[in-house]
Amino acid sequence: MKTKERIFYYDLLRAFAIIAVIMCHVNFYFGPLNTPAGIIFQQTFNNIGRLGVPIFLMISGALLLNRDYPSLGDFLKRRFTRIIYPFIFWMILITLTNMHFHKSYAYMWNVFIGNPSIAWYFWTLIGIYLAVPIINIFIKEYGEKGCEYFLAIWFVFIILNTLNIYPILPHLKLDWFTGFIGYPILGYYLSTKKFNIADSKMWKLGLFILLILFVILIYYPLGDLTSTVELMYQNLPVVIMGIGMFLFIQYLDKENKFNSIKNNAIGKAISSISLCSYGMYFSHVIIIMFMSKINPHSNMLFPAMFALTIFLSWLLPYVFSKIPYIKKVSGV
Repeated sequence: MKTKERIFYYDLLRAFAIIAVIMCHVNFYFGPLNTPAGIIFQQTFNNIGRLGVPIFLMISGALLLNRDYPSLGDFLKRRFTRIIYPFIFWMILITLTNMHFHKSYAYMWNVFIGNPSIAWYFWTLIGIYLAVPIINIFIKEYGEKGCEYFLAIWFVFIILNTLNIYPILPHLKLDWFTGFIGYPILGYYLSTKKFNIADSKMWKLGLFILLILFVILIYYPLGDLTSTVELMYQNLPVVIMGIGMFLFIQYLDKENKFNSIKNNAIGKAISSISLCSYGMYFSHVIIIMFMSKINPHSNMLFPAMFALTIFLSWLLPYVFSKIPYIKKVSGV
């Protein structure tokens, strides 16, 4: 069977996304940093971390939408087996770790259902995968115009979410257009849209958008919008930052800027992190729980703790992926 060729900029985006997620969580466990420079540093980590989930979902849309699937059952079986078995495996390990630290049964149940824990993303993926076959048919039928129609309405409600005024009227609820499903459609749209701008200018435009929104969020944080998972990601600044990041990496790749690293150690490391990213999403919880107990609470050692967390979070699923039988549930 012919191996499907990997798209490097998707691997790079996926590697960035998992590192961003871990940034956010390392920041939570090993902070706070109390110096003025430390506060800016921590806010920077927070804002980078917000990009992780949107980028993950945008890549999923770019890869899954406008595709021909043999059957509905085949699609659901393939997608669910890829995420459910690793989820069960890692949740067992996370539960054992919580038991080691004497967490209550109520706490462990809340971790499983995603409150408070990273497991919320798994349940979000379940909902998105259930919707993808429907969205896929819509996009195959209406193409680019269909994407623009959906995204135009999605952006309106993202703006209302950002301003904390959705729903404007109590019975005018269009929750379908306020959810995470907008990110996969956005990712597919950006990956296929032919812009009337030179590629050399597109990556610069993406970088400009990313940096402007990044600086704005550092100095003008969203405040109460970070109080829930939904509002943390479903707000206009984060959406626009996601667009900037996606375009930046996509068009750098089109300009062949990554050719020099694709086949060397850096490129291989990026590909390996990308392949291990789903396992890393769960494994880093275990790593952080143990490392937070030996956290020296030193601003100087914060970057070292972060780098070590990234490495160990990659190493754990990577090692599991080399063990027979466990490989299928390692998330690699």
